[in-house]
Amino acid sequence: MINLRSRREALGISQSKLARISGVSRFKICMFELGGGSLSPEECRRIKTALEAEAARIKAIAGNMDLRDLELRGDN
Repeated sequence: MINLRSRREALGISQSKLARISGVSRFKICMFELGGGSLSPEECRRIKTALEAEAARIKAIAGNMDLRDLELRGDN
């Protein structure tokens, strides 16, 4: 059983965004996370695909960042 909420939150995406990118209603995602609903195998596949795509997108963004040029400033 996947912990959908923890995976979604680890990626920093809302239920609404997951609903948009997966095509599964926010209501169904919410109910599943609360333990009061179920998802069809097709809905699980679409959510998994959406989470994987979001993780890859974040990884690509991080990979393109050059942190050597990051200037850190104190609150002076």
